Amino acid sequence: MTGREGCTLEEKFLEVLEAVPVGVLLIDGGGRITFLNRAAEQIFGSLRDSLLGRQLGELCPELAEKMEINGKKVAATVKTLVQGGQPSGAVVIFQDITEYEALREAKEELEAIFDSSFDEIYVVDGEGFTRRVNKIGETYYGVDTGKIIGKHYSEMEREGYFYPSVSRLVFQERKRVTVMQRTKTGKVLIVTGNPVFDEAGRITRIVVNSRDVSELINLKQRLEDTEQLVDKYRQLVMFLRQEKLESVEIIARSAQMKQVLDLVDRVAQVDSTVLITGESGVGKGIIAARIHKMSKRSGGPFITINCGAIPENLLESELFGYEPGAFTGARREGKKGLIEMGSGGTVFLDEVTELPLSLQVKLLRVIQEKKLVRVGGTQEIPVNVRFIAATNRDIQKLVKEGLFREDLYYRLNVVPVTIPPLRYRKEDIVPLVKHFVERLNLKYDMNKQFSPEALEILERYHWPGNVREVENLVERLLVTTDAGVILPAHLPDYIVNSGKETPGRVYVVGICPLKQAVDEVERQLIELAAQKCRTTYEMAGLLQVNQSTVVRKMKKYRAKMKGET
Repeated sequence: MTGREGCTLEEKFLEVLEAVPVGVLLIDGGGRITFLNRAAEQIFGSLRDSLLGRQLGELCPELAEKMEINGKKVAATVKTLVQGGQPSGAVVIFQDITEYEALREAKEELEAIFDSSFDEIYVVDGEGFTRRVNKIGETYYGVDTGKIIGKHYSEMEREGYFYPSVSRLVFQERKRVTVMQRTKTGKVLIVTGNPVFDEAGRITRIVVNSRDVSELINLKQRLEDTEQLVDKYRQLVMFLRQEKLESVEIIARSAQMKQVLDLVDRVAQVDSTVLITGESGVGKGIIAARIHKMSKRSGGPFITINCGAIPENLLESELFGYEPGAFTGARREGKKGLIEMGSGGTVFLDEVTELPLSLQVKLLRVIQEKKLVRVGGTQEIPVNVRFIAATNRDIQKLVKEGLFREDLYYRLNVVPVTIPPLRYRKEDIVPLVKHFVERLNLKYDMNKQFSPEALEILERYHWPGNVREVENLVERLLVTTDAGVILPAHLPDYIVNSGKETPGRVYVVGICPLKQAVDEVERQLIELAAQKCRTTYEMAGLLQVNQSTVVRKMKKYRAKMKGET
């Protein structure tokens, strides 16, 4: 039987097999290859003549649904041929699925990435129907993502899955849109919809990226609540600190401290800036509180700022405050700084030399102009503040070394108050010890005291920690000693065996011309002697000079004797 063009049906059939894009092998009843097409040649990588007549088992020992032949991934299908009710051979079809497998693996990888994304990826088609949603969407909407596929964005919005619909806004505005969105489960999302256009300018897809910011909003609210609470606690601490400082009694038996207190009481009546210097522990904070208490500003706040205790990265915002949105994490309504909180009262800048140079400039401007600008702001805020500064460092040396601004130093040093260390005012040591004993006995319900011998040893000690060291030592001895009287045996060895000579009674606070220093010491000695003695002869004996010298020096320094009107 032949076809219309002289070809037999068998030949025509073989031509068709030759043209198909999959590999075809015809196998006879003995398992030998009787035909293979061009596609099969390519799969096996061999010429047809070398394969015809060979056993299929030689080429493919084990036929499987999926196998690898000649480095290619191949799918195999076997169809048995039957003739007269008996198997007469088979047709084996091989399909190269290498590219398909690569695409399938890529698809699976992309789907894994898609579903593993921390952010939601939501895809809408050009008609507004949901095409894809990754797994995170289940936590946003409270349903399996499969139930969302195919829903229109308007239906989703109407049923309360989310509001507002960013897809609706993208279709309206035909550009990228970002909104805050609330979902059915109460989540707050920040959502961005990105349109995808075809060549004709039609929107074919909208890819929506969403991130859950509910926890961030909750944390921000908690932070704001905490900051408000901290502000209340800070104000309470400042109030209690002010009360404590103002209630502290200043023990001053020595002439040096009496002179300091006399100067303090006079300067308290004016608004001049005061710079208090002295070693650590001498009571600079107490003196500052006394100035505030005795001033016309005593009804206003007394704000203590330890410039060395606040981290440098927080110092500017703590001192000057900040405007809303000045930096990440800033409170929505902004915040007053400590200087602004002191308006109407006094701001005490303890350890002022610890201020970085950048803030020294800003502080200088506030002192000069009585105005400040908050961090992140431009508006000048008037502040009615009296400044008192203090330091235990050699501020003049810091100025010379360029570590402290000279102009700020002169602004602060309008009225200098220098508190001498305790080793130069021995007369104050025993009264201080007795004062702390009395106060601590009352506090701890005790009735203890120091023996005269113990007091004598304490009076000889040089007290590097000054008044603070006295207070701490007295408290330690009172609470750790069982006896009612504290004896020399109870004192620490470093005090009993200090054996150091008391430094000279002249207290030098800075460099000055020698003649000026001599005159100043001479003046102080004349004034002290005049306070202790009733006649110039007594003064001469005390100072070991002639009486005529005393009279001449008194005229020079205009000193007044005790009892003289």
